[in-house]
Amino acid sequence: MFIPGALLWYFITRQYPRTAGDYVYFSRLNPPIGFAAWFNFTVGEMLYDAVLVYFAAAQLGMVMQALNNPLANAVLNPRNEFIIAVMLITILIMVNIVSARAGLMMFTIISLTALATFMASAIYVLSLPRKFIEGMLGSAFIEAVSEASKASVTGGLYGLFGMAAFTTAVWAYVNYPVTIGGEIRRDRLTALLGVIGMFILGGLFFTLFVAAFLKGFGLNFYVGAGYMNSNDIDNGFLLINPAVDLALLRTPLSIALAYSSVLWYIAPVTGVIIQVSRYLLAFSMDRVLPRALSYVSLKTHSPIVAHLVDLVITVALMYILILTPFSSALLYAIDLDALILLIFTFIASILLALVMHMKGTTKLGVDRRALIALDVTYLAVLSIFAYYWLTQPQYYLFITGNPLQLLAESSIIFVIGLVIFIVTDYVRSRQGIPLRLVYMEIPPE
Repeated sequence: MFIPGALLWYFITRQYPRTAGDYVYFSRLNPPIGFAAWFNFTVGEMLYDAVLVYFAAAQLGMVMQALNNPLANAVLNPRNEFIIAVMLITILIMVNIVSARAGLMMFTIISLTALATFMASAIYVLSLPRKFIEGMLGSAFIEAVSEASKASVTGGLYGLFGMAAFTTAVWAYVNYPVTIGGEIRRDRLTALLGVIGMFILGGLFFTLFVAAFLKGFGLNFYVGAGYMNSNDIDNGFLLINPAVDLALLRTPLSIALAYSSVLWYIAPVTGVIIQVSRYLLAFSMDRVLPRALSYVSLKTHSPIVAHLVDLVITVALMYILILTPFSSALLYAIDLDALILLIFTFIASILLALVMHMKGTTKLGVDRRALIALDVTYLAVLSIFAYYWLTQPQYYLFITGNPLQLLAESSIIFVIGLVIFIVTDYVRSRQGIPLRLVYMEIPPE
């Protein structure tokens, strides 16, 4: 399903080997729409980082809770969760400020370590007899399986695989190679391995992980745990978490793998931190955002101001998320973030590409008919997800609301991006430098 998207991003990465190459491409097709779509992506990713770092702290606490660790309650205290999350995001961003190369290295090391423990968990679960798993989980296993019969097909089976598809659709690594296109080898093989490899290997590993746990614990266990979670029944929130299920097996290896799951949340953050700073840098270089954001240290080769802005906004979002009366509203916004990225970054960008490709403007050195076929196919795939998420958000996004309401709410960041572009264009025009001149096509580096 995602091969058309992989090919499109490969063509963009190959043709635009520069920082935030996909933003550069779509904004040259249509500056206001292109900027708004990728401004939407950047802000959405800041919220994504805030959530994942918070989840990393919460994941640590939940694993400790499953193991009856006396420190679990202290870790899960909201104030302490906030402190741990702030420490994590500060360390990760400061490494990037100290050195862009160190940031890329950190991303590589943590990601590979997280991937290794991720797959080790799947392999370990596959090696265990079902009877052993049932015996170790005891009453928790029996309760989850019994609750499965109460779940509807849509809310159970479809919901499970719908969320799996969602994870692949807006995975942070999807467009990572094109984000740092100016910092990697500029050849077609690197672009091919980077983009196609991300899709194929990422999808393969994720599918194997899901399949392993479904085989090890049984489909009914996770359908039941999902039903318990959505209906606030006992420990459903814990049981639907594979790392907690590992901890409940209580073997030395399963406990070690359960704790390693904290890295599964931190690893994407190490990549998204780089992405956010590069998009802010690109917006600034195009003069839509303040020029200070494009400052790059000659010593560290890092966009320091962009990273600091990211740190301030992410910490502020975490504070609202964890410690303020607005936390419930932000939790709603977190789930809505998936829809925000799907519709107003990816669908908006592909729809823009389709219109321009049909008009004859491609800027990719690829046959126009082939591009149109890829656009239509990928747009159809993403539209199917958008349809189900909008019409059945209680299963796929864990939020409520009618489709028009959700669509309107998810458009807010995109609309803000359009307003920023229009206002900036007006100001620049009064200064004699309209943005349309800045966005004139520049040959790829």
